[in-house]
Amino acid sequence: MIEENRKKMKKLKPEERFIRFYETNKPYGCFSNFAKYPVTLINKEWVTTEHYFQAQKFVGTEYEEEVRLAITPMEATRLGRDRNKPLRKDWEDCKVQIMREALIAKVEQHPRIKSILLSTGDCTIVEHTTNDAYWGDGGNGQGQNMLGKLLMEIRNGLDGYAPEFFLPQWVAFPDIHPFSIGWRMGAGEDYLMYLWEWRKKQLPEAIKEYDEYFTPPEQWVEASKVREAHKNRIQDEK
Repeated sequence: MIEENRKKMKKLKPEERFIRFYETNKPYGCFSNFAKYPVTLINKEWVTTEHYFQAQKFVGTEYEEEVRLAITPMEATRLGRDRNKPLRKDWEDCKVQIMREALIAKVEQHPRIKSILLSTGDCTIVEHTTNDAYWGDGGNGQGQNMLGKLLMEIRNGLDGYAPEFFLPQWVAFPDIHPFSIGWRMGAGEDYLMYLWEWRKKQLPEAIKEYDEYFTPPEQWVEASKVREAHKNRIQDEK
C-alpha cells in the first residue's frame, strides 16, 4: 500500500511535469547547445556542442575548422547557416545522429550536467523557443522538440536513471495553505515525506536548478520568512 501511494503521489499534476529551457542563464539552461561546456570529439575540443554540430555540416573541409574556432556559439551558428559554404550532401540524413553524439559527449564529460539531467526523472524536457520548430517546440508546443527528445532518450539510458520526479508542494497541492494542518496529516503529509526523500537523493547542483526553476508563490515566500523569523527568535532565547 505504501508503494502504491508513492506511485500515486509522484504522478500528480501530469500537466505540470515539464522542464522547459532555452536561455543559458536561466534554470536548466545547461541543456542548451549554447551553454559553455566544452566537449572533446574526434580528437578535438569544441567550445560548445553548437560549435561541433554546426562544424559537422562541412566535415573534411576548411570550413569545419573555421566554425570550430568561432569565438561564440552564435558566431558558430551564423557560419553554419551560411549557404555560400558547401553543405555536406547527407546532412539531413545524419544531423540527428550528430546532435546525439554531441549531447552524449556533453553529458558524459560533465558530471554536473549528468546529475541535473538525471534529476528530471520522467519529466518532459522541452527546448522552448519561437526561433526553432524542429529542434525546439516553436514556442507554442507544436514544434518537433528534437533536442528535448534526444536529451530524454539519453537520460533514460543513463546508469542510475530512475523515472521519478516530485513537483514542489505548492504545485502538487495548490489549495493547501503553507500553514495548513493539511501538511501534517493525510495526502499533504505523505507528499512532503516523498518529496524530501527524493530531494535527498539529488546532488546540490540538481537541487539548485530545481529550486530556481520552480519559483514559490508569494504566500509561500512570506511563510518562509515567518518560519525563519520564528526559528531565529527561538535561537536567540536559548
